[in-house]
Amino acid sequence: MKLKATVAIAAVSLLASISSGVFAAGDAERGKAYYATCGACHGANGEGMEALNAPSLAGQEEWYVIRQLQNFKNGIRGTNPKDTFGMQMAPMAQTLPNDQAIEDVAAYISTLAK
Repeated sequence: MKLKATVAIAAVSLLASISSGVFAAGDAERGKAYYATCGACHGANGEGMEALNAPSLAGQEEWYVIRQLQNFKNGIRGTNPKDTFGMQMAPMAQTLPNDQAIEDVAAYISTLAK
């Protein structure tokens, strides 16, 4: 019984630390510098560019941008030869050096007005 209580307390502690932001949050100021590369295709204000098939990023939620960048960076997206536009984006995601950079650029994108 004591072991079950210890495991339960550990699980609750872990969940609390995750939800309370123990992990680093994105910094929009740092993200703005990373976004300079993104802006070449997605536009200076995240408006997107139809000619390049680059979608608008303005107004996107941080969690969504983080997930998509991680998917590109980890080869989950952008590796299928039939996904021409995903294959264009995959190497761009590789320019972000780590998860903190991904969170930073996502924080900046979330500040762009739709």
